[in-house]
Amino acid sequence: MYSISDEELNSITKAVFTRYGIDFTNYEPVSLKRRIARILAVYKLENVIDLWRKIIYEKEFIQLFIDEVTVGLTEMFRNHDFWIKLREDIFSQLKSKKDISIWHAGCSTGEEVYSMAICLTEEGLISRCTVIATDLNSKSIEQAKQGRFSSMYAKAYASNYLAAKGKKTINYYHGLEQDEMVFNKLDLQHFTFHQHNLVKDLVGTTYNLILCRNVMIYFDETLKMKILDLFHKSLKEDGFLAIGYYDSLPEGYKKYFSVYDATCKIYKKKV
Repeated sequence: MYSISDEELNSITKAVFTRYGIDFTNYEPVSLKRRIARILAVYKLENVIDLWRKIIYEKEFIQLFIDEVTVGLTEMFRNHDFWIKLREDIFSQLKSKKDISIWHAGCSTGEEVYSMAICLTEEGLISRCTVIATDLNSKSIEQAKQGRFSSMYAKAYASNYLAAKGKKTINYYHGLEQDEMVFNKLDLQHFTFHQHNLVKDLVGTTYNLILCRNVMIYFDETLKMKILDLFHKSLKEDGFLAIGYYDSLPEGYKKYFSVYDATCKIYKKKV
């Protein structure tokens, strides 16, 4: 695979920012280099100069570039102890509220959004919830809207669900169409999915709970602090932030959040 130098990486991130205002300069460089090298292979480009030309001169290419760079890995009910903590602790605090608002920031293809929908359903909260799911990757958002996941993961997702103290079976919530599980047996009338750039896009409301799990692993400390500032402003006074088990926060996070549960990586907004 083509090896991307620091200079080549800088030329690409500068071109994307100058031409389209999308800033990848604070993404973790090793991961970003690996994904750019993959783009060269996928689109059969000989070198970074060819990629630079496509970015500058082919406006329709930028979304394809973004989709390749931001593709994420996720699964339903990943880290079952986190979902148990939500059910038994966080949800119990939200039950006293008339309206509950949740933001899945960087939702990827939606597996965690549907995990959340199942948990809210089983805890009797879904009718009071407004759930927003966003991602920079347009392909991921389209898949998330459909709620279709490969049946090859059915056994793993069923196991994860039971480990997360599911009250039925995961099959109760989905149908089967060819080789896909289709989660069409959930009330998602208050769920919306749309494209959003955490780096520069504002949000128009505040939330009781924000999930941004295994997203900040790709960001450097400067960008993490910028996003933590956004999350702090986007949370209600007693709001919670949940990050991924592989995410780490810079020391400056203490300006915005206190640790609520270190094991499950849940933080509470400082007022």
